[in-house]
Amino acid sequence: MNEYTTRRWEKPLLFRNMEVTPEEEEELIRKVAMIIHKNGLEAAAILMIETVKPLSYIGGQMGRLFISPFLPAFGDKIEVGGEKLITVFEKRENVEKLLSMIEEMAKADSTKVEKPSETKKRSLWRRLIPF
Repeated sequence: MNEYTTRRWEKPLLFRNMEVTPEEEEELIRKVAMIIHKNGLEAAAILMIETVKPLSYIGGQMGRLFISPFLPAFGDKIEVGGEKLITVFEKRENVEKLLSMIEEMAKADSTKVEKPSETKKRSLWRRLIPF
């Protein structure tokens, strides 16, 4: 036990030194990209991420300072996941990977063209009122 741990939990008091493997980085980036794509927020996410990309390291450090003390209140799983997300997206190359993955997913989704035989002919009221 060193001076940075508590006796009760045997883990650091405020900040953990998280080591994230490249496989975990890719998995986290893919999960975030899938959530953005699933909700249809590709354009908004690309705009926002491109805007704050130069400040990714500073944003990560500010997140560590202001958010990390509150993460243990939500449980160990959220605490570790939050620290990993902060660690992964502090690196600018991971932000670039996220942007390229979102763009690829949006491009793949837009290139899918339905065949005319698969589409149903709906009445005018069903097209105007989709429920």
